[in-house]
Amino acid sequence: MSTAAQARLWTKDFTLGTAVNFLLMVNYYGLMVVVADYAMKTYDAPAATAGLAASIFIIGALAARLVSGRIMDKVGRKRLLVAGAIGEVVFSVLYLAGLGLAPLFAIRLLHGFAYGVCSTTIGTIVTALVPDSRKGEGVGYYMLSVTLGAAIGPFLGMFLSQNAGFFPLFVTTAVVAGLSLLAAAQLKVPEAAQESDEDIEEAAEEIARDERDERAGDFRVPRFDLGNYLESSVLPIGAVCALLFFCYSSLLAFLTPFAAESGLAQPASFFFVVYAVATFVTRPFTGKLFDRKGDRVVMVPAFVAFIVGMGLWATVYRPAAMLIAAALLGFGVGTVQASGLALAVRIAPDERLGLANSTFYILLDVGVGLGPLLLGLVQPVLGFRGLFEAMSLVAIVALAAYLFVSRKRGTMRRRLKEADEP
Repeated sequence: MSTAAQARLWTKDFTLGTAVNFLLMVNYYGLMVVVADYAMKTYDAPAATAGLAASIFIIGALAARLVSGRIMDKVGRKRLLVAGAIGEVVFSVLYLAGLGLAPLFAIRLLHGFAYGVCSTTIGTIVTALVPDSRKGEGVGYYMLSVTLGAAIGPFLGMFLSQNAGFFPLFVTTAVVAGLSLLAAAQLKVPEAAQESDEDIEEAAEEIARDERDERAGDFRVPRFDLGNYLESSVLPIGAVCALLFFCYSSLLAFLTPFAAESGLAQPASFFFVVYAVATFVTRPFTGKLFDRKGDRVVMVPAFVAFIVGMGLWATVYRPAAMLIAAALLGFGVGTVQASGLALAVRIAPDERLGLANSTFYILLDVGVGLGPLLLGLVQPVLGFRGLFEAMSLVAIVALAAYLFVSRKRGTMRRRLKEADEP
């Protein structure tokens, strides 16, 4: 029996960790799809202001990802996860208070920060639980929690807000946040993740030295070190995945108006259902292929599927073509995201696993966050179809960049070889 087959994957803690992430995604997407509509209907906010109420969440998440990797190595992953989950509950409950538009912005920002803390920390914990010999498969299964959350969350948000109102939706998302806290509290974090005493002692000694220097009149300006916030080994593969997510953000921002303009609004409502099913069906075997044959065997077809899917999307006039494009895009985006994360956590040193996770997701958030802003400037010039065609071309550039960073004698390949050595 192979080593991969012997290594146990579906432990109690892996299952709990995956459940925590799924509940986080349901809470996140369930609110994201309706908060702009809520701001407009409840507070008479103009469309631009209502849109900011949705997107300011990402600013909070980015800030959290930037600092979470460093913080979790100081205070411990379990403590940080539970603290973030408590924040998720508190801020989810505050939506029920209806405090006003300005407080809504503050709640969204802080909720985004709590979400960023939780998602970064749980990703670090779960990837540490996955055996190295099954990293691609394990991360693939874990990332299915994102796919399912991205399908169930929007469905709950739209269904409840349209049929029951915003208050029942906020109650539901608060309950979901409470369940994520309950699951997080039961997690047993890997022993390596709790070895933070030495780091805490070193930090205490550094503070004591600074205090002694200050009393002695030796004032030192702290030196900013980017390595404290980002893991450099992850930057190449993270940037490649971020470029693809930049292309994908064009769908998130302009799918609805494009479908309405094309007379395909009704079938477009099934887009993310087909997208999620395609990701769900393909993720298990692509993860196993990743472990057995390497990353290129799954990443290259995924990039090609995305390129073809985006090109098809730009030319659709019939529902069948739209749903075929959704399936191709689901396979492409889902596989690149999961395999990219698996590469990131294999490349990075074990002691910087938290930074590797946060760095990878920071780059993805930057890609998704900048996309709508920049693409919104060029859409009036290119039109929707021209924009999607352009994104297909940019995805070709992303594929070329991946082939470059994953070349046989490149740094990434060397680090992967070192990681595989006993």
